[in-house]
Order: sequence, then structure tokens, then C-alpha cells
Amino acid sequence: MVKDLKQRLSLGSILVAAAAGLFIADRDFFNGAAASVLAILALAAQQELYSMLSQGSSSSNHKWGALLGAVILIATWFYPESRIDMLLAGVVLYLVSQVLGCRVENAGSRVAQTLMPLLVVPVLLSYALLIRHVDSNGWGWMLMLVVGCKAGDSSAYLVGSAIGKHKLTPKVSPNKSWEGAVASLLGAILGCYFVAKFAFDGSLSTSVWLTAAVVTNIGAQFGDLAESLLKRGCNSKNSASVLPAFGGTFDIVDSFLIAAPSLYFYLLVTGIA
Repeated sequence: MVKDLKQRLSLGSILVAAAAGLFIADRDFFNGAAASVLAILALAAQQELYSMLSQGSSSSNHKWGALLGAVILIATWFYPESRIDMLLAGVVLYLVSQVLGCRVENAGSRVAQTLMPLLVVPVLLSYALLIRHVDSNGWGWMLMLVVGCKAGDSSAYLVGSAIGKHKLTPKVSPNKSWEGAVASLLGAILGCYFVAKFAFDGSLSTSVWLTAAVVTNIGAQFGDLAESLLKRGCNSKNSASVLPAFGGTFDIVDSFLIAAPSLYFYLLVTGIA
């Protein structure tokens, strides 16, 4: 436990510094920097999910899935109005290829295991790229998404590890607690307060940024639990072992899965997006 905490703190500090540098570069030099990194992480996480689901079998079409994942992410950045049409066109081509291949054995599971990771990872994470396109300061809103998720993750881990006693959902994620969930929400609110103050120069009303923080964090917690559900169903502790104490890229981006569309829809409903 102590070793895991030390690894998280040391590596976490490096990741925070890297993320800060990435967002500065995104704002001042290349406004696609953060989106590019997120897209790469999304495609890597998609492949990890394929590996988790396959459990040594080859029932899914990883290459088709990766291609369709790249299509939705590229289309979201360059052609946001046509992103769904381009994705569905890719799905149609994939289904046609399956028919022409005449592989009827396990066709249902093969198609399902190919398309499900596509929907769960690149499609859901593509909403973070849509957030970056928001006219009223997409950079600030994307920063709020990341801070709302990761400040919550860190707070939940620290508090939950120290005093977590009441299990949140033991069948899905035995280590998560109500104490950690509350700490996650409070940590996200604190982090988003600083984002609202500095990234938006205080122009956001309290009700707007506070609601955004709550929506983002609740989405982040459900995203984390959704990944735990999939991992438990696949008998996997971590999606991979890319980073010590953190796991794989799927473990890194899991909180964005539901948080990104949740925040985007909030901005859409309120007329900000």
C-alpha cells in the first residue's frame, strides 16, 4: 500500500507537470496538442479493451476497430458536423466486409466485440474533442474536464485509502468507498474553482462552473465504475501495466468516458456550446 502510494505520488507529479505543459502548448502554440494526445490514448485504451475482452481468443477485428476509432476521432476534430455520418459509413463498410468474408461462425460475438470497444472508448472520448471546439473558450472547458476528473480521482484515492469504510458498490469495485466518492466530488469542485478563476478570468458565474464541476465529477465516477465493471467481468485487475500503480491507458482515461459527454451535453443544454 505504502509502495503503491509512493509510486502514485512520484509518477503522478510527473504526469501533472506533463499535463500542465501540454495544456500550455495547446493554448499558446498548437491548439490540437491536447486533442492529439487524448486521441492517441483513446486508441490505445480501445486496444486494451479488445485484449481484455478477447482473453486469448481472436473473435474481434482489432484492425477494423482501430480504423473506425481513428475515423470518429479525426472526423470529430476536422469535420464535427459529419462525425456520426462518417462513423456509420465505416460501420456499414465493416458489416459488408463481414458478409463478403462469409465467416458465419461466431459472427454475432465477433461483430459485437469489434463494435462495443469502439463505442465505449473512441466514440465517448470524442466528446472531449467537441468540448475543445466550444466557441466560448473551448480550451478552458477542456481543462475543466481534465481537472474535474483527475482532481476527483486523486482525492478519492487518498481519502478512500485513508478512511474509506463504507463500500460504494462492492460487487463492481470492492475498493471504492462512499468516503472516497464524497472526497472525489469535493476535490473536483476545488479544482474546477481554480480553473474557473484563472482559465476563464472569473467570467463564469458560480452556478455555471459549480454545476459543470458536479456534472463532470459524477460522470467521472460512473466512468471509473464502468471500467471496473468491464474489468471484473473479464477477470482483469488492470487493463494493462503501462504505468506502475496506475495501470494501462484505459485505466487513465476511464473517468473521461462518461464525464466528457456529460459535460458536453451540459454545455449544449445551457447554450454555451
